[in-house]
Amino acid sequence: MKKSIITLIVTGLFSTTAFADIKPMSTVPAQADEQVTLSNWTHAPFNQWAFQNMGIHPSVMVPRDGAINEIPQALNPNVVQHKFTYGDDTLTFRDAMINDSTDGYIILKDGKILHEEYFGDFTAKDHHMWASSTKSLVGQALGLLVEQGKVDVDQKVSIYLEELKGSHFGEQTIRTLLNMTTAIDYSEDYVNMAPGDVHYEYFRRLGFIPAYDLMALDPTKTDTPRDLLSFAPMFEQNADLEVNHKFEYHSPNVDVIGWIIARVSGQPLNEFIADNIWSKLGVNHDAFFITDINFNPVATGGFNTTLKDFARVGLAMANNGEYNGEQVFSEKWVKDSFNITKDENTHMMNSVYKNEDGNVFDPHLEGYKNFLWVHDSDKNIATYRGVFGQFLYINQDKNVVIATFSSAESASNAARDSSKAKLEAFESLAESL
Repeated sequence: MKKSIITLIVTGLFSTTAFADIKPMSTVPAQADEQVTLSNWTHAPFNQWAFQNMGIHPSVMVPRDGAINEIPQALNPNVVQHKFTYGDDTLTFRDAMINDSTDGYIILKDGKILHEEYFGDFTAKDHHMWASSTKSLVGQALGLLVEQGKVDVDQKVSIYLEELKGSHFGEQTIRTLLNMTTAIDYSEDYVNMAPGDVHYEYFRRLGFIPAYDLMALDPTKTDTPRDLLSFAPMFEQNADLEVNHKFEYHSPNVDVIGWIIARVSGQPLNEFIADNIWSKLGVNHDAFFITDINFNPVATGGFNTTLKDFARVGLAMANNGEYNGEQVFSEKWVKDSFNITKDENTHMMNSVYKNEDGNVFDPHLEGYKNFLWVHDSDKNIATYRGVFGQFLYINQDKNVVIATFSSAESASNAARDSSKAKLEAFESLAESL
């Protein structure tokens, strides 16, 4: 019985089941079979409502500031009829968006909007989770402290976080975390997990899996790690893997970097990003972070904005950090993020993403650096990526930015065929412009 319950919880969170007649939260009050809960919020079709209403989790604000900088337009709706080949299929760009359960997309060339489209109940005024695209923003946030001389990426983590002295994370350099080559004993597997597994316990603290027992604990009466930061010392090295041998996509690396930003700056991560990034972009709307139980912003996947504001971040990246008359990100850091070294390329080549026989093979990837997925370091092409289809595509060579929010039926973009077609659509369209 216990095993079947565990299977039900995990399946309910991360796998696909058909609910064709269910329209989540469509009545007041919502009927039992259409209610979004902490146990089904990542499961289609409930995720479409949940990803646009992430206030179901604890959250903290990232307020906007200053005048709104309207993005100019050079409208060309026909651009979405661009055709490309994926496998044996010929698709249009719009086909690829629809096939991956896209909620909204926007295409920009030379800083101007060519086309934007929204599906279902999602609109230009609605917030949507970035998921792990948040990682790339956090990587750029750290770059501001590096430029200020407050952080040295070649120093050990424990220099900045005394709490991690003696732990595996504490003994790694910040560079190792930024490139995800820490070799921790952990799996970013959203399906195969059980209580006691380190990634299951991590996901409970992340909020992906409801943890009512942790919520009920009194922190003054127990030292049980309730939140992401106090759980960080629990990670150990994979006994079968050397540090800095290969890239492994492991979310806990980003929690530690977010903690360093807070410790060094003296501000919670949400306030640091509000003051140093969000207030400079001329955005339309406030943003917010979901948090863990202890109200730590979820650095690894908790940011939420409107689609056009997501695209503004891409416009800054496309222009080496400058946008709206402000140097929003460090120019040197942005350029370095696109610059994959020989060792960093080797890390990627050793990873599962370059195994042509594997289900997560990605022909576009050259490397991973500062939490940025780099496709081509000569043309400066890269992506921010988040589970269930959140993408920010940046192509400096063509001066193209494409942003998408989605509610796909499965979490892993790398394993989902419709997501692979979406990436091909980005590359093909950009090359044609």
